[in-house]
Amino acid sequence: MDHFDIIFSLAGLALDADAARATKQVERLRDVLSASDKEQAAKLSRLLNRGARQQTMTPMAFDEMRSTAEAVRKQMPGEVLTRATPLPRDKETGGPLVRILFPEDFEDGPPVLVPPLSDGIDDLLAEWKRIVELARLGTNPHTRCLIYGAPGVGKTKLARYLAHKLDLPLVEARLDGLVSSFLGTTARNIGMLFDFANRYRCALFLDEFDAIAKARDDAQEVGEIKRVVNALLQSLDGRNGRGLTLAATNHEHLLDAAVWRRFEARIHIPKPNAEARATMLNTFVKPLKLSDAERHFLVWATEDMSGADIEALVIGGKRFFVLHGNPVLPRSADPSTASSRGHMIIEALRRQAALNSRLFDDRRRELLSSSDEELEKALLIDGFLQKEVGDLLGMTQSAISRRARKSKTAEVELKGN
Repeated sequence: MDHFDIIFSLAGLALDADAARATKQVERLRDVLSASDKEQAAKLSRLLNRGARQQTMTPMAFDEMRSTAEAVRKQMPGEVLTRATPLPRDKETGGPLVRILFPEDFEDGPPVLVPPLSDGIDDLLAEWKRIVELARLGTNPHTRCLIYGAPGVGKTKLARYLAHKLDLPLVEARLDGLVSSFLGTTARNIGMLFDFANRYRCALFLDEFDAIAKARDDAQEVGEIKRVVNALLQSLDGRNGRGLTLAATNHEHLLDAAVWRRFEARIHIPKPNAEARATMLNTFVKPLKLSDAERHFLVWATEDMSGADIEALVIGGKRFFVLHGNPVLPRSADPSTASSRGHMIIEALRRQAALNSRLFDDRRRELLSSSDEELEKALLIDGFLQKEVGDLLGMTQSAISRRARKSKTAEVELKGN
């Protein structure tokens, strides 16, 4: 069918406005197309399924999402971006400059953030439902956010979550992929990227932002990169008021000072604290469930890890369980069974320390490489209960207590000598 992308967009708008009546008409169109163009019919089926999923949401959740989406549509100009929209491409290589993530493609839950930051993100999203009130005060919601932090802390996940909550397609571009060895091509790619994002109603996500937005006074950079930074600054200025712009970097210290000034929000994502790590562990270990002692130990072991590090650790642990135990066996009331699994977790971390030693800080890596007795002493010093240590090491609390007393007596005797 000619001009199917336009028809598809109109169908989406109709379903949003009057789902009951529009559904019948879109179903008729899908049935007609199923005989002549199965791919287009399949796209309409997915669109209908999305509408059905939205109708099964709780009324309050649906009304909140719809009110936010309507507010965003009023604030952001531009055409509707669909799966049929042609993507901008590098003229030298022919490869696409962006990938599109649509709201219905978002499968992850909200990012796990420390409370002050999570509260700030909630406020940032809530601003889009108060556009009228903000306009009366001569301002508008945040439209430019720079997200920075160590690798693996969830910068990309946060960007995708923001676009999903605002019901916007996310135009993702890795800026290191826009860099070309051909003179002038990089600046042209940047121009094509922003022209595309400015044409459609979307959120633009610039990943690996430091690849282009480097400081212009860096003596090691040639004149071309300085011209590229200038082109980027002009493009950011030109996007003002046209949509949400997000950028992420692991190397914020490399960014040009003028780039920092272009962003209203500069969001630092720290590595997760103990509470956040516990939440991540509960999510990552599924379908397994952790005892209090196991969770306490894993939170202790993951000190200074990013969310991506913790996920990698859990994946490695599940592999170890498959090879050396029964990971799907639920926790038993039998103390010996519970204790053996606790010790298997320790052994799994020891294997991880051998295969991926950079996951752990120096102290924990050294303790995991030591004997059970040395690990036991360290855990007790770090505030673990004797019962917790016993569960982890496959020993009774009384046995741990006797060993602790014996160790303390030996230390006193050594000091006396």
